[in-house]
Amino acid sequence: MKTILIPVDFSDTSTNALKYATELIKDIPVEKIILLKSFYKSVYEQLLPSADFIQLSTEDIWLERNEVNEQLRSLTDSILKKCNPTIAIQTVISELPLLRAIHQLIAEKNPDLLIVGSDNCIVQLKESYIGQQVIGIAKTSPVPVLIVPADASYRTIKRALVPCDFSAVSRLSLLQGKNNPIDWAHPKLMVLNIDPQLKHLSHENDHITSLKDQLAGYDFEIYYTGDEKVVDGILKFARANDVQLITALPGKYSFFYKFTHRSTTDALAKDSNHPILILK
Repeated sequence: MKTILIPVDFSDTSTNALKYATELIKDIPVEKIILLKSFYKSVYEQLLPSADFIQLSTEDIWLERNEVNEQLRSLTDSILKKCNPTIAIQTVISELPLLRAIHQLIAEKNPDLLIVGSDNCIVQLKESYIGQQVIGIAKTSPVPVLIVPADASYRTIKRALVPCDFSAVSRLSLLQGKNNPIDWAHPKLMVLNIDPQLKHLSHENDHITSLKDQLAGYDFEIYYTGDEKVVDGILKFARANDVQLITALPGKYSFFYKFTHRSTTDALAKDSNHPILILK
């Protein structure tokens, strides 16, 4: 079963992530899509109206929920018109805050992939509800997360960039297995080691042997770069080599450790075109 969970909030950012996902599933085998809308109203919103917030009556909340249902039905119809009509689409409205709603659905439905949109922090004036929480989602999700920048358009994934610290090649084992999203598209892997001190030279043959073991079944090539600024080096390589996806390994050995856990927003603002798959 290949199931994709997509939180939606009807913002431009969310709409673009859904558009990307709709094109993606034309190229990969997907059986089910779950659209999640958090309809959470905090106690403060309900009891402490402010100058910017008009307290909603029970009838107003009911009408708003009906409107959300209509929007979700419209999204479902739109997806089915653009892709394989045999794909099952489930819509879920949760009263929980977004992160809790996502984790609850992951526990109940066991999706294989979570797709979320990220805001363009440079030019986008209004942030999306989901975009504001993309760091927390990426950090805490127990399943792989595909982050789709607000300006990203889908292109068939023929080349995927895999930045990798060669001292932790064993982490690449996450790329094995039929439930791994990379395996669905099976692109050529461009394994990039950023090594300003050229430490890899003393153990290069060992690294290559390990890579062949960990990436058995994949078409891959190894690249090196000496950029002192790791994230800049990765994004520069991605642009220069026309990759369609950047894959981030989890944990402190990943070149994207700071990128995904400390400064996701700043890093994404530097490159608004490359989707990023964070493995788990």
